[in-house]
Amino acid sequence: MRFKKMSNAVLFAAGSCWEGVDFPGDRVSSLIIVRLPFAVPDPVREAEKERYGNLREYIDAVAVPDMQKKLRQGFGRAIRTETDTCVVTILDHRAARGGRYYEDVLCALPPCEMAESIEDVERFIGKRKNIEYYM
Repeated sequence: MRFKKMSNAVLFAAGSCWEGVDFPGDRVSSLIIVRLPFAVPDPVREAEKERYGNLREYIDAVAVPDMQKKLRQGFGRAIRTETDTCVVTILDHRAARGGRYYEDVLCALPPCEMAESIEDVERFIGKRKNIEYYM
């Protein structure tokens, strides 16, 4: 993969990047998750919904655990070793404090520092990486 040989590169990726791609070392410094990785409805999933009493039961029993697994996989693309540093940003408003899936997202991820502002992110990066890392 060309990305692995480049320095200071940006990779835009979709669902296929969540599985089976490895970026060893400290290759990924920022992972931006635009939307929570819920599965796209398909005929199999639609049929599976019929086994549950209502949509909420299906979401809690199937959709949320699947999303959590995929989220852990995506997070794992960024943090491979104890020395890796990455800022993971989730832009989906449903994952924000007070959002429908906030607690589900927290339960899916390993314990980590949470930022409330860009200044928090700057302090986090500043404590771990010198400016040369980003040049």
